[in-house]
Formats: sequence, C-alpha cells, structure tokens
Amino acid sequence: MIEIRDLGKDFEQVHAISHLNLEIAPGIAALVGENGAGKSTLLRLLAGILTQSYGNAFVDGYEASSAEAKAKVFFLSDSPDIPNGAFAKDILALYSCFYNIDEERFYRLLKKFNLPTDRRLSTFSKGMKRQLFIFLSISIDVPYLLMDEAFDGLDPVVLDIIKGELLEEREKGKTLVLSSHNMSTLERLADRFIVLYKGQLGESAEVEHLGATLMKYQAIFPSEVNQKDIEDLGIDVVNYRKVGSIVNFVISGGEKEVELIKMRFKPTLLENVALDEEETMRMEMLLTRKRMDGHE
Repeated sequence: MIEIRDLGKDFEQVHAISHLNLEIAPGIAALVGENGAGKSTLLRLLAGILTQSYGNAFVDGYEASSAEAKAKVFFLSDSPDIPNGAFAKDILALYSCFYNIDEERFYRLLKKFNLPTDRRLSTFSKGMKRQLFIFLSISIDVPYLLMDEAFDGLDPVVLDIIKGELLEEREKGKTLVLSSHNMSTLERLADRFIVLYKGQLGESAEVEHLGATLMKYQAIFPSEVNQKDIEDLGIDVVNYRKVGSIVNFVISGGEKEVELIKMRFKPTLLENVALDEEETMRMEMLLTRKRMDGHE
C-alpha cells in the first residue's frame, strides 16, 4: 500500500505538489493530468528520488526516502539514461547491480518484439528504447512499479501487447502506477484513475465509477440558450457545442439538474446520449480543470 499524507513539493515559487492525500492499493493506477500537473514530481517523491517539502509518503509503512522503501520500488523515468555505446546486455548488467531481474523473461520479451541484441541502443528509435526499458521494468522483481509517461512513443499494436504483459504483473499482486497526459492510452488497463491538476488531486475513482456524474444531452431549444444560461441555474457545464439548431452539452449532475433545464428552457428535444470511454475521460479532465480553476 502507498500512503500519501498532506504531501507537498515546492520548487522556489512553484508548488509542484500541494497538500496531496491519497492511498494507492495493489493493482494498476493511472496517474493522469496535463503537462505540468505534477505527475513526474509525485512519482519521483514516491521513488525516493526527491525529498518532499512537507507531509509524508509511505511504501508499505516505510518512508519513501528510506532504504527499505526504495528496495520495493522501481521507477522508470520518461527519459532513462543510456550509457554511451551500450547494448541491451549492458543495461541488464547495470540494473542487475541493484535489483533481482528475471533475465530469461527480459530476453524473451526482446525476442517477442524483435528488438535486436546485437545493436547499440543509440541506433534504436524512441519507441524501441521505450519498449526495452518497459521490458526491463517488467522483469525486475519488486512489488511496486512506477512508470512516467509509460507509453510515450509506442505504436498502437505494440501498446496493446505490452498492456497484456502489465496485466500479468497486476495478477501477481503488484502495484503499478502509470502516468500519462493522455487518459485514452490507459483505458481498458487501469483499475483506477487519479487525476492531478496543478499539483492537487482533482479526482480519484475506480474505473467503473469514472464519469458517474457526467451526463451528455442533445437538445433543441425554442429560443436561444447558451452555456452561461445553463450555468446560471447552478449546473456545471463541462462541454457545450452548437451545430445549427442542435445543441450538444455535457453536465455534471443528475435528474435534478435535467429537470431544471426542462422547466427553465422547455426544450422541444432533450435526448440523453451515451459517453464512450475516451470521451468520459476527456470530460473528467475538463471538469477537473473547471472546478480547480474556480477555487483559485
């Protein structure tokens, strides 16, 4: 279990992480947010690479900066260092100095994805390098795996296969925290989404509860109705778009909010439209931004 208690990290005048409280249980947690949201900083705090400005982070009850916690965690940065002239075997030998690694699995994954072992990593593409380090991460024997911008540079076919490998790690009881600025890359993988915005917790929910308060409608109103008109009823409007006479909008609420819209604007058409997974994730990000900015 990862426990975060009133955690904060400041860089001069920048509050990268601010009064964060969170618990992360075994499984796959998707840490999402826009660039600059604090995702990388949080992962580095959990890995014990950075020291917090205040508060605490614990890994199985140990301070994240302690030797006991660090022995349980592997952190894969978004741009890991590669020694000049290194081959895959050199990377394996380097990390074997610090971790127990399943070498057979590492080489099996390289072969499965046709990554050459007789070429220097400097000749690899960005996606190939990313694959190699993901395979290294999966092969390391630790209960906690933290991956920053986990799937950056991977093509969709490779991504789907790698997701399968990560699901195997979840079945072993491991805790995986995968960060991304793109929520859709982590759909059908994560058990839980954690949304950060400007270093603060915007949302944390199990996948099945994500978007539970979001409702999308298609409407035709007898007179002009804009986004502010609906917001003036005290309703959170997450997205609003008008094409011709048809209005499509997403609100955060329930039947009470829908009845308010019916009573006030008397639409000639008001039809509920299902949100797909990608759209739900995008709307959650927009809602987080709207609410957090409104509290500043």
